[in-house]
Amino acid sequence: MFDANANARFNLTIDHFEQTLQVLSFTGDECISQPYAFDLDLVSDRPVPDLESLLHRQAYLSFSDNGQGIHGQIQRIEQSAHGWRLSRYRVTLRPQLSYLAHRINQRIFQQLTVPQIITQLLKEHGILGDRCQFQLGRDYPKREYCVQYKESDLRFIQRLCHEEGLHYHFRHSRDRHVLVFGDDQTVFPRLEQPVPYHPASGMVAEGPVINRFALCFEARTSRTARRDYDFEKSGIRLESEHRPPVEKAQPDLEDYQFPGDFKQGERGTILARHALEQHRVDYCQVEGDSDQPSLVSGHFLTMSEHPCPEWNDLWLLNRIHHRGWQPQVLEEHAGHDAIKPPDGFTQGYRNTFWVTPWDVCYRSKEVYEKPVLGSQTAVVTGPKGEEIYCDRHGRVKVQFHWDREGRHDDKSSCWLRVASSSAGDRHGSVTLPRVGMEVRVSFLHGDPDQPVISGCFANSAHPTPYELPEHKTRSVFRSRSSPGGRGFNELHLEDRAGQELIYLRAQRDMEHKVEHDSRLEVGNERRETIKGDSISVLGAEEHRTVSGDRKVRLNAGDYLHVGESSHTRVEQTLVLDAQNIHIKAGANITLEAGASLTLKDGNHHFVIGPGGLFSSTEVVIGGAPVAGAAVRTLMPGLLPGLLAPTVPPVHECPAPLTSQDELEEEEEEVEIEIEGITLRIGVFFDGTGNNRANSEKVAGCYARDVGLEDQAEDIRQFCAYHGYDGKGGAPDNSYGNDSSNVARLYDLYQDDRERQLESDAVMASIPVYLDGIGTSSGEADSLYSQATGVGAQGVLARVAQSPVLILKEIEQFERFNPLRKVERIEFDIFGFSRGAAAARHFANEVVKGRQSPLATLLPADAPLFVENFDWRANTDVAINFIGLYDTVAAVADYSTGDFSVHDSINPGVNLFLAPTLAKKIVHLVASDEHRHNFSLNSAGKADIKLPGAHSDLGGGYLPRATEKVLLSKPRRSEVGLHVQATQTASYFTTQTQLERIHGLTWYSLPLRIRTWEREYATRGKDKYEWKHVYTAVSCEREVRNDLALIYLRIMRELAAKHGVPFGLIDEEDRKYALPDELQPIAKKLMAYAIGEAHTTGLNTDEYVLLYSRYIHQSANWNVFKSFNSSDLNIVFINRPTDNHARVAHPNV
Repeated sequence: MFDANANARFNLTIDHFEQTLQVLSFTGDECISQPYAFDLDLVSDRPVPDLESLLHRQAYLSFSDNGQGIHGQIQRIEQSAHGWRLSRYRVTLRPQLSYLAHRINQRIFQQLTVPQIITQLLKEHGILGDRCQFQLGRDYPKREYCVQYKESDLRFIQRLCHEEGLHYHFRHSRDRHVLVFGDDQTVFPRLEQPVPYHPASGMVAEGPVINRFALCFEARTSRTARRDYDFEKSGIRLESEHRPPVEKAQPDLEDYQFPGDFKQGERGTILARHALEQHRVDYCQVEGDSDQPSLVSGHFLTMSEHPCPEWNDLWLLNRIHHRGWQPQVLEEHAGHDAIKPPDGFTQGYRNTFWVTPWDVCYRSKEVYEKPVLGSQTAVVTGPKGEEIYCDRHGRVKVQFHWDREGRHDDKSSCWLRVASSSAGDRHGSVTLPRVGMEVRVSFLHGDPDQPVISGCFANSAHPTPYELPEHKTRSVFRSRSSPGGRGFNELHLEDRAGQELIYLRAQRDMEHKVEHDSRLEVGNERRETIKGDSISVLGAEEHRTVSGDRKVRLNAGDYLHVGESSHTRVEQTLVLDAQNIHIKAGANITLEAGASLTLKDGNHHFVIGPGGLFSSTEVVIGGAPVAGAAVRTLMPGLLPGLLAPTVPPVHECPAPLTSQDELEEEEEEVEIEIEGITLRIGVFFDGTGNNRANSEKVAGCYARDVGLEDQAEDIRQFCAYHGYDGKGGAPDNSYGNDSSNVARLYDLYQDDRERQLESDAVMASIPVYLDGIGTSSGEADSLYSQATGVGAQGVLARVAQSPVLILKEIEQFERFNPLRKVERIEFDIFGFSRGAAAARHFANEVVKGRQSPLATLLPADAPLFVENFDWRANTDVAINFIGLYDTVAAVADYSTGDFSVHDSINPGVNLFLAPTLAKKIVHLVASDEHRHNFSLNSAGKADIKLPGAHSDLGGGYLPRATEKVLLSKPRRSEVGLHVQATQTASYFTTQTQLERIHGLTWYSLPLRIRTWEREYATRGKDKYEWKHVYTAVSCEREVRNDLALIYLRIMRELAAKHGVPFGLIDEEDRKYALPDELQPIAKKLMAYAIGEAHTTGLNTDEYVLLYSRYIHQSANWNVFKSFNSSDLNIVFINRPTDNHARVAHPNV
């Protein structure tokens, strides 16, 4: 009879199962980011009646003295032997997560982060909140589109974890196991007690020990590089790399991959770092043996008593192989071969483990590649009722045939780009697949997350335009009218021999535009039927030769107007047949006949011939002439009834006769009548960090001749309070900027707000100034609005504030001119930088008529306006001039997930400038602006590129400022305290960069290598002192701000030429005076800007002068500290673009 050992160490407890199953032996493997698996050999003195009922039950295997062990579910059970007294079973314990390996799916996830996708899958398998935890150290971006394709749920999760650098491990208790996800080392708990090291020597240790600890170093990849491409930022090279701090010489072993699966530089940096951590996670690894059963993967192990002191530290348990054997549960069959202990291991518990240093960030080395797809078909989808559904890039959405969750709507997929036969800069072909079409979907790089449309297919629901094979010789392009689909446009080519044809059909209108010559040759007949009017306008001569007869039939009148002479030559006979013929000459009529001239009327005639004058009757003196009809001609191109009547000026209209009393009364009324005027409103949006009031408040602190040490103490203290030290140092805010050109133009604009108009005045002007983005007059700046362009001082906020400020200035004008009525409002709009973006948005608001914000505040029936004023665009309200300096919208909205100011996404801001929006649009563009965060928002043909950086055009730089900038990205080396900075790897790299920068600049700059150091100590038990050595190429020089004064003059001149009421610039005022050396440059740039010259005409010496003394190095690697003082927590807000090529977003 079986007598179970009362002191058995290993025990298995199965939920809701009363029968005792003794553990004979077990083996188990557990690893970070892998489901564990334990195989148990069990014995029982009686058979299990329903073996299948044990499947899927939860069980707990304890194999330590304190009851620690593994919790899991029985996912395999086998009855391996059945004897007279004992039955043997083999059971496999796995976590609930391993069930996910048995569900294979094809589905789409959209607008979810990886943790959200994983959570959704786990919930579908019943792994709810108390069984799953996410302990993540950073936020994860939403994936626009993520596909699981023929993958098990488990493999899909593991692939996502691999892509994002996530890992998971398990924590066990008697009634459950918890799945824990993390992305750094902080998520791993520490085992309660250190485990001593006791090498195998034949002596029995007092407790569990580590008896083998083999440290190994192995060659691994030393750096990673990733590159990607984003069609929305096609001019930008997306590239990131990562390498560890170089402590010892090692081979340069690079892992370079394209595509890198990123669209933002920050994400590329993260992925490159994760990839290197995956490569190097086992660069230093230990394999060891112990008999400590409390070891659990995903926990920190503390080792003690090792003869190498530095090894007595924390180690992360990556993987463990467990073995347990307790033969005492057997009462018989002790000598049976099948139950002999393996490898001489007779009894107890053993394990083999693999650990890595605690400070080596764990990333699983297991690679889970995405499924690679070829091509498949799908159906184009869109919102209900839409026949054509696309975005601004011409992308469409589809429903895949395999997608069981899609609803054939506008959310069934991501946007798919559509391939075309040609795609260039505003040229190419566009044919959008329409809703319901079957399309061929290919996948970029075989990636299921990057579908594109590469073709279309006809099917039973959408047959070909013509029956096949009947019309197999016909090549067809037919579109369909939308919405409704009742008509179509078509071009088809018929190639059937003897019936060749090119057929062109327009459902409604057709337009031809030929920029130069057009030639038509018809080999046989040409027939033309026009059911309406035909209008031809010729800009020069018309030549027509007809070899046969010309037959013309007019069923109505014939009107001919000849501006000069009319000549007609008839080689034989000219016959006119009409009911009446009238010929009228303003001077003379000459009728000349070679033989005779005959006039005939009824029975009478008059003949002039060679023999004399002959009349059928006597010539009678007297009679009355018959009046001729007046000539009536209609001008071509205009149809009767459509001609606008010509209204003569008021002073030409005859007035009716009145009595003397009525005349006197009328004169009295005229004396009090007030004529309507045109109100000109100049609206000036200043740039980011620019504020007219704040600059003027501290103007004495940065004047050209300032020297605060020599000033009175109270002035010195005032300036010091605002950040000026009197030695060239200035604050980095709106108090540290000079007035911009927008502020100066505001000062030049005619101001009638507090002036009573003359009685005969027909126009008045008022200027309105709006503080620069991120600033407020007299108050502190908003760093948030300056960084993002949103918030209370952001772009849209400034536009929203403008109607209130305009109304305030109008009310001031009304106080001085209470009887004046406004019949028309004309705007002149100016802006710089983000202020230019605000100006563009404001301009689009102005033309909304009654829907404009200003019309809401100042309705058309307000006393200010004449009776028929109604905010009609281009009638009652119009934009005369838009003047912009270097538009940089750079709007990021964190609330919507838009973290980039570099891209073309500017939520809510309408930057499009239609050519007809204003009478004249001018956009001065900085050709020397190369900052990554200062992408240009082009105005199309209005752009005028001029030398200088962003604020060299728009103004704001201080006069004669000392420019101290880093022109290369700072490099860092980690070295001992005794190493000189000039002997570090970072210094050598910077030397190469110095040579490269020298090669890029053809003018001289005072360049040098700047170094600085930071000491630190390691965090281990034994602390060693080290230092970080930083190096970068630096430039320090004096740069003047006078170049902006040239562009002030250019904008003023262009605006004045188009009627903007600007005053003259006071050339005697020092703040506006140009240095003598800039005078010839100013003339050339003015001639170029106003169109008198095709190029700037600057010579080499003039360019050298500008770049060495006046153009600022706006693109640099100076740093901005973020929320803490960590050496690494910095943002290079002025960093240059790749290859110093500025990104320009089109005017769309």
